[in-house]
Amino acid sequence: MGVTIAMLGIIALAGTGIYYGLRTLENYNPGKKKIQKDLKILRAELQPLISDLVPWNEEEMEQLSLNLVKKKSSKNITTTIKGIFTTVYHEPLIAWAYRRYVSSKENVLIFAKTSHHEFIYRMKKNITDVVVDDQLIGQVKEDGILYQYKGKKELAQINRSSEQLGLPILVNQKELGRLVDLQKTESSNPRAFHVVSDMEEEEEKLFLSMSILEMIKTQI
Repeated sequence: MGVTIAMLGIIALAGTGIYYGLRTLENYNPGKKKIQKDLKILRAELQPLISDLVPWNEEEMEQLSLNLVKKKSSKNITTTIKGIFTTVYHEPLIAWAYRRYVSSKENVLIFAKTSHHEFIYRMKKNITDVVVDDQLIGQVKEDGILYQYKGKKELAQINRSSEQLGLPILVNQKELGRLVDLQKTESSNPRAFHVVSDMEEEEEKLFLSMSILEMIKTQI
């Protein structure tokens, strides 16, 4: 009887080991199907937060802060972090989720949602695919510049060499705003960025693509 119970225990442990081994393998260098599956999961998990987002407009955009609420982190085979960026008045504006996969190098999926746009970032080996509203708009490469997908045109970038209090964000070589540098501000609830130029709809998408990615990376 004792031998039988011991054998069952060994089999159970072996089964658990196989299960976790397969889970680890599944999350090591995940393919397109796995990414799409996880994206659906993250969308569903964030839905309660998304439903509370305030409508996005120019005024709300200028009041966006780096204040982060409801930040949750879970670690298993993958690491998942979720949060909401609010306005300076603590109104929820951006819901996001970050998932890091098993890898010796950067291998990440980020999903972010405002009331009017959806942003997906697939970070792998120092290159980040940027998808806005289901459209692949480009790639952020090792130099930190967002390039047109399958092209060499520079779409947007953050000027990290600037000596200003904010990091200039350029879209099509034109500065549209400055993202606050947390290392240089003394405010406990700073506005996320200072808009310096009016934006067309497509310019705003590119501006937010760079801003949101940077904001999330500073919280990880």
